[in-house]
Amino acid sequence: MIGGLLVIALLARLGVWQLDRAHYKQALAARIASREHMPPRALPPQGLDFARNEWRPVLARGQWAPKWTVYLQNRLYRGVSGFWVLTPLRLQSSDTWVMVLRGWAGPDVHAPMLVPPVPTPPGTVDVHGRLAPAPSQMLSFQKDPPGAVLRQNLQLDQFADYHHIRLLPYVVQQFGAAHDGLVRDWPAPDLGMQTNYGYAFQWFAMCATCIGLLVFFTTRTLLRRRRAAQGARA
Repeated sequence: MIGGLLVIALLARLGVWQLDRAHYKQALAARIASREHMPPRALPPQGLDFARNEWRPVLARGQWAPKWTVYLQNRLYRGVSGFWVLTPLRLQSSDTWVMVLRGWAGPDVHAPMLVPPVPTPPGTVDVHGRLAPAPSQMLSFQKDPPGAVLRQNLQLDQFADYHHIRLLPYVVQQFGAAHDGLVRDWPAPDLGMQTNYGYAFQWFAMCATCIGLLVFFTTRTLLRRRRAAQGARA
């Protein structure tokens, strides 16, 4: 019985923990929504504190490095697999770079494995966007070469080491008109709250099942003992 109570307590604690995670993410979503409506902040060469400025609008001024553009393949937009296009931007009057997630490009229907040409303006440009985490890592059975243009994943630290540059540890998710032909219809950040609620439901359901089993077996044991006692008195 004691073991059953310990299991029930553990399952209930796990359910409460998942609810706490969901509530934390709800608060985080509200904080993100409030940051998205803040006025843009200039991105300085030393960078910004990511924890305090994640998803905040920023203005990055600098020069593109189109020869270092990378294409992340198998990225979906409205059910169509295409490419995320990323180009590093050297911040003005500095040796600091930031990777810009410029947008999504659809595949060429005649040559879907070829990267689409993306025009990149020369000179100093102003890039409007928001601070975002590095692109999520997709399952891959082989490691991308450090200098690959077409790739499955991108590790910012590996990219910086390969090109011998100082690269900020986050990206700028670009906004604005898509004169370069890219799609910038960015979805809202998925914090996974529904996953936490699903796990909480599972833990509480298992807890309720264990309570039911404990009550059933305890009741059956007590009834057997009662009948045995009555038989002994008879």
